[in-house]
Amino acid sequence: MPESETDKISISTKDMKLSKTSVTGKAGLRLGTSALLATIFPFLDARANVEGTRGKERSTQEERGDVIELRPIKTPHRQLIQLALHYSANLPDRVCSIGADDYGPVLDAAYVTQLPRALVFFEVPAGLPIIPLAVEHANGKVVTLFDELAGGISKTVRTLPPTYPAEDDSNATREYWKWYSNNYKPIVAMNVLESGIGEGGLPRWVDYRLPMTEHESLHLSVRGRGRYETGIYAYSTVLRGHEHGLRVVGTLKRGPGLNILAIFEN
Repeated sequence: MPESETDKISISTKDMKLSKTSVTGKAGLRLGTSALLATIFPFLDARANVEGTRGKERSTQEERGDVIELRPIKTPHRQLIQLALHYSANLPDRVCSIGADDYGPVLDAAYVTQLPRALVFFEVPAGLPIIPLAVEHANGKVVTLFDELAGGISKTVRTLPPTYPAEDDSNATREYWKWYSNNYKPIVAMNVLESGIGEGGLPRWVDYRLPMTEHESLHLSVRGRGRYETGIYAYSTVLRGHEHGLRVVGTLKRGPGLNILAIFEN
């Protein structure tokens, strides 16, 4: 992120000499971007090579009376690229990629609690249950989705999930979420989330739960802040995400969980 905000920079070229210096030679440059970065941002080439003979070329020209205006590009996509490159270049130990059957340091409590928070690239495989948990409406009302989701699923499987433990019981909690994973129906999950959002306006946030292993799940927190319509959270994330998979970028927190920075459809 930039250290300060700038609306624009105006440069007058009147009576200004512009110099251009180019150096030719044989050199190689390798950037610290991972293969995953190149996959998500295909225009980022991890290698750049300059071939030629040694030498230097310098040109000077006069410019008069023009004004050049430079304006910052502050799109979320550009900020994500800047953050990813910063981590890759300066904090390589705090960048990790995870996917099906390979969740690496995300399950390591020591890695999760280190600072700064790790930047995680998550290749969500097709077929993985994406369980919506709760949504906050534009007016601040929070709607949980457990009961409706369990009711919708039970109509087809004819069973109900175990009672959620009143006390901290990790085994009972795992059995509770295991029922949702084993009996997951993406269309039911999508419909329940759409109903949960209902007429509450554009959601402030939606939370999901994704099973990683038989014993561990990952909590996803998507903070849209009232900028994205229902279909992004329900159809694109839940239904298409289950069918085709997703690419998720987020910062790691205890739980384990991810505060989502971006979601890309496959």
